[in-house]
Amino acid sequence: MFRRNVLIFHAGALGDFVLSWPLGLALGRLYPQSRILYVTQKHKGELVERVLRLEATDVELGWHHLFGDAEQLPERCREKLRDTHDIFTYVAGPSDPWTSAVCSIAPQADIVPIDLRLHLSGSHASEVLLDALTDRPTVQAAVRQVLSSISARGVGTLAFADKRVLIHPGSGSRDKCWPLEAYLKLAEKIRAGGGSCQFLLGEVELDRWPAQAIARIESAAPVARPATYVDLLGELCQAAAFVGNDSGPTHLAAIIGLPTVALFGPSDPAVWRPLGPRVTVLHRQPLSDITVEEVHAATLPVAAARM
Repeated sequence: MFRRNVLIFHAGALGDFVLSWPLGLALGRLYPQSRILYVTQKHKGELVERVLRLEATDVELGWHHLFGDAEQLPERCREKLRDTHDIFTYVAGPSDPWTSAVCSIAPQADIVPIDLRLHLSGSHASEVLLDALTDRPTVQAAVRQVLSSISARGVGTLAFADKRVLIHPGSGSRDKCWPLEAYLKLAEKIRAGGGSCQFLLGEVELDRWPAQAIARIESAAPVARPATYVDLLGELCQAAAFVGNDSGPTHLAAIIGLPTVALFGPSDPAVWRPLGPRVTVLHRQPLSDITVEEVHAATLPVAAARM
């Protein structure tokens, strides 16, 4: 019996999600007659459908029952599992109840657990992914080829339309954020030099930052507030370059090929450097030791490359 599905389960944040894309692309190449299906949050699924042209299903449609009450798993989810030949999971290890539940429903499927938090002793997250695929050498080789392609040209043929520098001053962790004052000075230097820039504020920044900080950003440059990851993608495609911290938007900007300046402090770029063809990393600990002049100097050539 031919089973047509390949499922990728992912529940992490945007940055980790983007790091899984070489796997999704590789599986699409290896199994052109199969459905490569991400099981993930709705907005992440919409993004992967838009950029990678893969399929997705919302994890909230009942898939969460695999974590403890698999007997409540909806029949439509069971059907997808029964019609699956390979499962790659970022949500559970080999001995977890989730894995046992999946095995009971889809005993024919080969399950490959992937945990980017394991074996990160100085190795980039992409190498950890390759290590997790050691027992699947064909998939491993395909992922390696995709990683080479991403390093050369990014994941697609998206057009970048504008001349502005897009600045994202936030991150999921406060410790990963370059000081807001520095970002405001960067915007001032860009505009003083005849360039244009726009700030990008997501849900985290709008919820966490005080109104006074938001007002200062609004007074420094126009502000975009994308409501979804697809909206975020649209903003990125209207930019000439991107500047941001170690965050999900930075990883997304880099992998689609937008010239990206990534600012790293406590996190190690040797492990978490964004994937992409035009990435410049500035790393200091403390992060505040990176100067506005350094960031401005790094931004000018990558912006000019798209103008």
